[in-house]
Amino acid sequence: MTDWNPNDPDATRVYYDLADWTFDQQAELAAAMADADIPHAWDGTELMVPEESEEDADELIAEIEVRLGIDSAPGAEMAIGDMVQPQQVLSADVPTTEYDLVEWEATETEALTHALIGAGIPFRWEATVLLVGTDDEPVVDTLLDEIESGDYADVMSPTAGEGSPETLTHLFLASERLRSDPLDADGIEHLKQGTDEADPDAPPFGITPRLWQQIVEAADVVVDALVGEDGPDEEAAMAAAERLHELLRPTV
Repeated sequence: MTDWNPNDPDATRVYYDLADWTFDQQAELAAAMADADIPHAWDGTELMVPEESEEDADELIAEIEVRLGIDSAPGAEMAIGDMVQPQQVLSADVPTTEYDLVEWEATETEALTHALIGAGIPFRWEATVLLVGTDDEPVVDTLLDEIESGDYADVMSPTAGEGSPETLTHLFLASERLRSDPLDADGIEHLKQGTDEADPDAPPFGITPRLWQQIVEAADVVVDALVGEDGPDEEAAMAAAERLHELLRPTV
């Protein structure tokens, strides 16, 4: 861990007010900070880190909040369309099913939290273990499968919709033209704009990660068919454009 003296009067410190956290939650965070080699100290219920560690601390605190089901503000709510959906608290007297998700990434546990809130399923986190009512187990199993496979679009994620919808339009127009004429100039221009803008890690709003990955891969196949060393492979380009069109048609 980097040497850092929190009592140095010349040191720039960043403070996090964690008065609403329980002692166990603060202890969990402190252990995670130590494991991540993030210098830190406590002033009562305020966590201090050096300014240069602020970004790492922000990410770790957000991860712990998701993992432990900590609300960043009292009465946590999630906006869904025009409605505001409150989190349903799991009653202590109902039979529960436990899911140990220690190997899940923070983005996956965040997506699962959002999915459970959106489905109105009561739950709570105990470290990396999710507890839900046993009666809700079939629905939760489905959500887990969808998130693990990339078939769940987390529309409440802070990064949801980072991909531009215009990218979808460009790729669709490219597939529409190139599937019948692989040398169509407008189609090639749309393909260029779409592939230049497409970020495999940033699906447009409402597009699942797995579908977006398939779309990006299909577009790359079209490009490869058109720019081969031996010149354009028109038949392969048309087939790839047809596949791209099939993937995009339900989304546009």
